[in-house]
Amino acid sequence: MDVSVVDLMKAEGLTHGGFYRHFKGKEALLIEAVEAALDQVASQLLNLTVHTPRHLALKRVIGFYLSEEHMAHPESGCALAALGTEIGRYPKRCRARIASALDGYRLRLQRLLPGETESERKAQFDVLFPSMAGCLMTARAQADPDRRREILQGARRFFGEAFCGGEHEMKGETL
Repeated sequence: MDVSVVDLMKAEGLTHGGFYRHFKGKEALLIEAVEAALDQVASQLLNLTVHTPRHLALKRVIGFYLSEEHMAHPESGCALAALGTEIGRYPKRCRARIASALDGYRLRLQRLLPGETESERKAQFDVLFPSMAGCLMTARAQADPDRRREILQGARRFFGEAFCGGEHEMKGETL
């Protein structure tokens, strides 16, 4: 669905001209919204992990990310899971700014991932979070609530075992 600036501003009870005092265009609004959403969800995920051993923290993050609650609220959840397929259609300059926001998201969260080095944790993040976003998108696409739950449960189990199964690597580290 393509929303015009006039429609957007009218829905908010504002004038068309007011939009351009704040944003250069719809793309600028999208970029700021994605940046804010990624920052918000990273803070939410990190708040789940305060004073928690790393392997348990990651299990909590996986559990929340792949929860029915997160699935039911794309407007307040991970922007990658909500808009990932659309972002790829935007011009390169927009994708570059969004990629930078995604890098910031990764930098805030990668300390939760297993690995001896920052590079290893980055690689783990680059597999886990986009994969979880895909599972969340797939669950959201299902009409049958039982099928949605099945997808989320299977993904939580798989990612928990794949990324948190090696607890011996991370024991004793508290965030």
